[in-house]
Amino acid sequence: MSDAKRFYVTTPIYYGNGVPHVGHFYTSTIANVLYLYYKIHGADARFTTGIDENSQKSVIEAEKAGISITEYLDTMAAKHQEVWDYFDFWYTDFIRTTEERHHSVVRDVLQHCFDKGDIYEWVYEGKYCVGCEAFKKDDDLIPDPSEKWDSSVLVCPDHLKEPDQIKEKNYFFRLSKYQNWIEWFYAAHPDFVMPDFRFNEVRAFVERWLEDFSISRETNTFGIPLPFDESQVTYVWFDALFNYYTSCKYSPHPLTSSLPEKKGLDGFTDESSFWPAQVHVVGKDIIRFHAIFWPAMLASYFDLGEEHDGQICYKASDTMKLPKHILTGWFFTVDGQKMSKSLWNVIEPVEYSQEYSKDLLILYMLSAFPIGNDGNYDREEAIKTYNAKLANNLGNLVNRVVVLSLKLDTISSGLSGVVHDRVSSLLAYIDHSLNYSLTQEQVSQLSQSLIDAWENIDVPTVGKMKSYDLKWVLDEVFIMLDHLNKYADTTEPWKTIKEDEESTREVLYTLAEWLRQVWLHLYPFFPEKMSEMFEKLGLDGYTEKINQWGFQELLDKKEIFNIKEKGKPLFQRIEI
Repeated sequence: MSDAKRFYVTTPIYYGNGVPHVGHFYTSTIANVLYLYYKIHGADARFTTGIDENSQKSVIEAEKAGISITEYLDTMAAKHQEVWDYFDFWYTDFIRTTEERHHSVVRDVLQHCFDKGDIYEWVYEGKYCVGCEAFKKDDDLIPDPSEKWDSSVLVCPDHLKEPDQIKEKNYFFRLSKYQNWIEWFYAAHPDFVMPDFRFNEVRAFVERWLEDFSISRETNTFGIPLPFDESQVTYVWFDALFNYYTSCKYSPHPLTSSLPEKKGLDGFTDESSFWPAQVHVVGKDIIRFHAIFWPAMLASYFDLGEEHDGQICYKASDTMKLPKHILTGWFFTVDGQKMSKSLWNVIEPVEYSQEYSKDLLILYMLSAFPIGNDGNYDREEAIKTYNAKLANNLGNLVNRVVVLSLKLDTISSGLSGVVHDRVSSLLAYIDHSLNYSLTQEQVSQLSQSLIDAWENIDVPTVGKMKSYDLKWVLDEVFIMLDHLNKYADTTEPWKTIKEDEESTREVLYTLAEWLRQVWLHLYPFFPEKMSEMFEKLGLDGYTEKINQWGFQELLDKKEIFNIKEKGKPLFQRIEI
C-alpha cells in the first residue's frame, strides 16, 4: 500500500500516576475521530496511545500506596485501558514504556546519538519540577500567588510549587547543534505545528537560541539505563517521545485488547513503513518537547541534514523521517473557573458520561471551540447543545421518519416501510412537491438549500479533516440537519400521509436518504449511535461495510430502506 494510503495518529503517552482526566479524554477523542475518518476512507490506519511509566512521580505514588512499582504500574495501566475501552476508542497499540520493546529502541537511539557526538557529559545545576518532569528557568516560573508580600518566591505555573534545586552529573543532548536545521525545517513546513498561532509561540522560543538539555538523571533509580553509563537512567522526555517510533518498530500483531502478559520482543512485527506519524495530538503544555526537542532528536538518530561550515543544514529528503503535524490542544475552565477538586468541578470523563452521555461530552468538547483555542466548558450550555443538536435536531427527525414509515406501511397493506429503489431523493421530492401546495419558488429554494448545505459538507470535508478542523465539520453537518428539519416542516408528511400516499413516500425517502448520507459523515464522531441509526432505517451490514473501507461505496449507493420497528429513541433529552 502506498504512503498516501497510510495514516498514523498518536496521543501523548499519559503519566501513569493517575486516572485519565477530561484533558486526556479530549486529545484521545481527537485522535480517535481522525483514525476512524481515515480508516473508513480506505487508509491503512494506526492509532497509538499508552502510558509513560519511567517517571519519578510513579515511584513516589507507589511508595505512598505501600506497593511495589511493578504492581502500581500494572494497576494504573489497566485503569487507563478501562477508560479508553469504556469509550470504545479504536487504538491499535497501547504502549507502556517499561516494555522491553521500548527499552530496546531507546537504548539503540542513545547509543547512536552518543557515538556520533550528540550526547556528552556535563554537570547540571538548576531547578527541576518533579510534577512537570522538566528542568525550569526563572522565566518559566511565576511569583507564588500565596506569597502576598514576597514576589521573589517563584513556582511552577502548573503545579504552584517551587522546583527542586539540584546539582548532579548528567549527559546532555546537543540541541544547539540543530538550531539552524530546526529553523530551516520550520520554514519548509509552515503547517508543522497547528494551529498557526501555537507555531508562532514555538518559533519565538527558538529565536531566543536553543540550549543543550539534560537527557539523564544521576539521582533517579527507575528508568532506562544509559547503554554507555549504566549508573544513570534516561531523562523521561528523551525516553517517552520515542514511544511513537517504538510502536512502529515493534508493532503488536494481531492487536489484542488485553495488556501484554510479557514484555519481550516476541509477538511484534516491524511496521516501520508507517513511520513517520501524520499527526501527534498533544496538549499545549508539552508543545516545546514535541515541536523542538523531538525533531532534533529524530534528526540525530536518523542522521538527517547536511553539515556545511560547521552548521547542520536541512535538506528536503529529511521530511521522510519527520512527523507531518503537531496538533496542539487547549486548556479550559469549567463554568468559568479553573478545575479544582476543592471546587467540585473536576470532570471525570467516565463518571460524567455515565451521569449524562458519552455523546454529550464528545459533541461539546469538539464543537464548542476550535482545536488549539483555550475555552470554557459550560456544563449547562453543554446540555443545551446536546438537546438541541442530537436529541431534537437529529433524534426527533429520525423518529419522525421511522414512525411515519411504519404508519405508511400499515396504510399500504403490506408495503415494507419506505422502499424506493434507485430513486434520486431530491428529484423525487421536486417531482411531487406541488402536491403540497408549494410554489415553484418554494420548491427551488428548498431544493437549492439542501444542495448547498450538502456541498458544504461533502466536498470541503476532505480538506477540513486534513487540516483537523473537526469543529467546522460538525457545524456544517448540523446546518445540513437544520435544512432537513425545515424541509420536513414545510412538506408536513404527518398531515399528507392519509391524503397522498405516494407523495408522502417520496418525502420520507428524501429525508431518509439525506439522513443516511449525513450519518456516514458523522460516523467517525459517534460510531456507536450511527450504527444504531443504520439499523433503525433497516440498513443491514452498514457498520461492517463502512469499517472495511466502504465509506465511498456506501455514500454513492442508491439505497432501499426497510424500516421494521420504532425502537427506543437514539438520544434521550437531558433535563438541566
